[in-house]
Amino acid sequence: MSASLSASASRFGLRHTSLPLMAATALVMTASIASSARADSVEDFYKGKTITFIVGSGPGGSYDLYARLLANTMPKYIPGHPNVVVKLAGGVGGGLPIAIQMHNTALKDGTVIGMTQQTIVVSQVIEPNAKGKYDVTKWNWIGLMAPIRNMLAVWHTAPAQTLDEAKTKVDVIGATGRTSPTYIVPQVLNEIYGTKFKIVVGYNGVSDLNLAMERGEIQGRGASWVSVVTQAPQYIKEKKLKPLVVDGLTKEPGIEDVPLLIDLAKDDRTRQALTLMSSAAEFGRSVFAPPGVPQDRVEALRHAFDETMKDPELLADAKKRGIPIEAHTGAELAKTAAKVVAASPEAVAYAKHLMGVDEKGEGKK
Repeated sequence: MSASLSASASRFGLRHTSLPLMAATALVMTASIASSARADSVEDFYKGKTITFIVGSGPGGSYDLYARLLANTMPKYIPGHPNVVVKLAGGVGGGLPIAIQMHNTALKDGTVIGMTQQTIVVSQVIEPNAKGKYDVTKWNWIGLMAPIRNMLAVWHTAPAQTLDEAKTKVDVIGATGRTSPTYIVPQVLNEIYGTKFKIVVGYNGVSDLNLAMERGEIQGRGASWVSVVTQAPQYIKEKKLKPLVVDGLTKEPGIEDVPLLIDLAKDDRTRQALTLMSSAAEFGRSVFAPPGVPQDRVEALRHAFDETMKDPELLADAKKRGIPIEAHTGAELAKTAAKVVAASPEAVAYAKHLMGVDEKGEGKK
């Protein structure tokens, strides 16, 4: 250090500090000030505001339960402590309308977050109706509350009580929409296993499907097994609903003896297509924000989500309700979404065939 610089340093109490160390200290101080400014900015933005949590499902199902569980706790971890209000938008259309709304017209300032049907990521590469209308690789993924495996189950009075019986007898299965697993699972079974399920679409969520079964209007339904455990445990206790197959990459706790959809594959091509489709389970009850939200607010929401998933009161409430929590970060979800969108053309093409998708986005006749 030169004599003049040494003298200058001495005047500021830096008699023995080198220039590189001074520069490093200045950078740390600048970064700290910038970080503090961002935190203050986020807090000022959210103070007194309300975050609208749009959920692509009807009332009473596991989407509803998970969303309200999150909304009740997450505000205390968001800077500024905004309210979080759940808006149930119905499950008709397999969550596609919500995906389109979130991507294109929802406010992109951090005051709108969403949770929609878990098949929506896979639908981007499979469903012609979804092509170009949203892009999950551009969404700001906030986090995953739990992977959710879907299933197909039949009512105790249904003509066919097993998959083999369903090859010769017709069960009427209710579904919310063509991009929903409530439609996809029985449709795929018809293709790969020769079942004769008749699928009726247009129901508004799990509660609507349950009522339809109880009325005798339909003879089975899909959606998650969690939705049965949490919303209609009497079906299990009274043996009124029998699961036939699980759509996921791993077994469903509690019904481990029920086969996975991918286990029914008779060749490698079918297994690859079913693996692509079953990866929807990895998006279970996931939360995201639209593209274009300022990064500091995205980071704040992600941090708040991660902290919420460790909250003792939330975990105790979830356990009491029988709601599994198996959290993953937003960054992990973003990587998984990118992998799904990059699936091979061959797997995508055969998955479309199995799901009965034509180029107009309509079911094959």
